Amino acid sequence: MGDYAINGSERTVFSMRTPAFVLAGVLIVLVLGLSVPGVQAAAPSLRIRSPLNNAVIGNGTPVLVIFAVTDFNLTAPGTGGGPNPNEGHVDVYVDGAWTMVASQETVELPLPSGTHDILLRLVSDNGTALMPDVSAQITVTVTQGPAVGTPRITITYVEIAYPDPRIVLDDDVTISFRISDFALVPPGRGSHVPNEGHIAVFLDGVYNKAVTTFEPVLFSDLTDGDHVFTFRLVDDAGQPLNPDASSTITLRIQASSVVDINPYLIDGQIVLAIAIVIVLYYRDSGRGLLGAVSARLGRRKS
Repeated sequence: MGDYAINGSERTVFSMRTPAFVLAGVLIVLVLGLSVPGVQAAAPSLRIRSPLNNAVIGNGTPVLVIFAVTDFNLTAPGTGGGPNPNEGHVDVYVDGAWTMVASQETVELPLPSGTHDILLRLVSDNGTALMPDVSAQITVTVTQGPAVGTPRITITYVEIAYPDPRIVLDDDVTISFRISDFALVPPGRGSHVPNEGHIAVFLDGVYNKAVTTFEPVLFSDLTDGDHVFTFRLVDDAGQPLNPDASSTITLRIQASSVVDINPYLIDGQIVLAIAIVIVLYYRDSGRGLLGAVSARLGRRKS
């Protein structure tokens, strides 16, 4: 009986100590694991969620860049505790030039028309880049026109075209037009931007002027004859769009019209000839009738 009591007591003590040993072992493993070289926390990451790469931003609106970071705490510059590979802010670069700092996951960038490279880079609180570098980059195109659509232009009205809409009885003419899915901007950059540019106006196949407003276009001192007017949408470099967007109209100018009286002369001559024939006919007939009447009266008297 005594031996049985001793063995039972030892088993009880062992069973009580087992959880304590397990817990201590787990703690030792955690401490040793964190202190062993090569075992590190997860590395920070950065991803741009919107817009997509090569996106077109229409109507001149600012570019709204939305990004996401993991294993990195975003803080305003100067509020952290010094260099920390898991804490800091984002440096924003546009076309290679530093532009702004972001400590929120949304950046608004008002950009001019054209293609732009946008780069985001994680940096520590003091502005030093992480090692290794953590960054993300996209390319976007900003246009004053719509982001999608097919540009079109149509000549809609010709002023002073009367009574025939294709004949202008003047040496000046004003032509109106209508465009869609296209923004008119002054030329100057010399590069292609989707759905924006100006109107190249051609007169008789020769370049005449550039139009950047919606005002009707005036042509002055036109010579008499047929003239071909072409309105074509072009990009900032002056190149036609693909597909071509143009509208053409042909007008006849008759500013110094000379009335052709030859047909009237011929008609007058015919009428005059008929009148002469009639007069001569009745004149000869009248003389004969008068002679016959006089001879008859003379016989009666005798």
